Amino acid sequence: MGVKLRVSRNKLFLDVYHNGRRQWESLGLTLTPDKLQNREVLRLAEICRSKREAQIISGEWGLIDPVSGKQTLIEYMGKIGKTRDKTDHVNKAVKYLEKYPAGNTALNLVNEKWLEDFQLYLLRETGLSKNTAGRYESAVRLALRKAARDRVIPRNPADGIKTISNTETDKVYLIPPEIQNLANSRMGGALGAEVKQAFLFACFTGLRISDLKTLVWGDIQRDPLQISKRQEKTNRKVFVPLHHVAWGIINDGAIHNHKALIFPALTKSKTNTNQYLKGWAKKAGIEKNIGWHTARHTFAVLSLEAGAEIYTVSKLLGHTNIKTTQVYAKATDKMKREAVNALPVIDIAGRK
Repeated sequence: MGVKLRVSRNKLFLDVYHNGRRQWESLGLTLTPDKLQNREVLRLAEICRSKREAQIISGEWGLIDPVSGKQTLIEYMGKIGKTRDKTDHVNKAVKYLEKYPAGNTALNLVNEKWLEDFQLYLLRETGLSKNTAGRYESAVRLALRKAARDRVIPRNPADGIKTISNTETDKVYLIPPEIQNLANSRMGGALGAEVKQAFLFACFTGLRISDLKTLVWGDIQRDPLQISKRQEKTNRKVFVPLHHVAWGIINDGAIHNHKALIFPALTKSKTNTNQYLKGWAKKAGIEKNIGWHTARHTFAVLSLEAGAEIYTVSKLLGHTNIKTTQVYAKATDKMKREAVNALPVIDIAGRK
């Protein structure tokens, strides 16, 4: 193991040799004809070299990283967010951290009181609903959990602190006649047509918008006909048999490259496509406030009402906890009516 300074075309690099591999890392520093200035540049470069070496040694010995913990929580979450969709809760939570007076705190200085104060800020000063505030707090907890696991901080300060509890909300889903009304209603433009196609496809597959955007033809298996895809949110692989209606929505009879996107316009668009959905629903005579997750809710509820076991539906949705799926069972009135109608019939009218 070793970290040395190297110069190439007056640019300064770190020559890092670790675990049998060598790589050069740019320091973003350049030498100039000014000897006095170069002395300062080389001093900074040596500080960087020393810190990089300390990082490697701490990793080998299971020690706390002496450098990474000094970055701010905002910076750390920003790095996590770069690997996720822009609409992910990690990226949304960063925006509230930037507004929070103590949001620029160094990662290794975040403690229990900081987290409790941040909870109060989300609940009292942002105008967010309790459930949304809870999602953003969970994103911060995810970052702290990862930092502790990667030995960036000595422990997770969120351990032992109660999360913001969720308020149970009604799940908005569509019934078959409403899905038919949407199918019968046109959406203008190439993007509009693809939004319609993707939403209806999600009603029969339960895919999230993040998975629809990354769905490629290679994710479709033909024998048996099913989706085999690693979810963007959980990184868990799901297998969803394709209903003939779902297959009919995307099957254009052509042969596609396995890396080709199924919904390319939706993937490349920077437009807030939820607005397309709201206008489309209004045109179809549907007063429900629908969004992309409505399609996922619809798939879950209709599957349960069709007789699927809750464990099976949980696997189809890729839930990590079956309690998440149980919420959908509460949402369906049809199942409640069928349960009551299944009670035994006893003649008690003349027994009073």
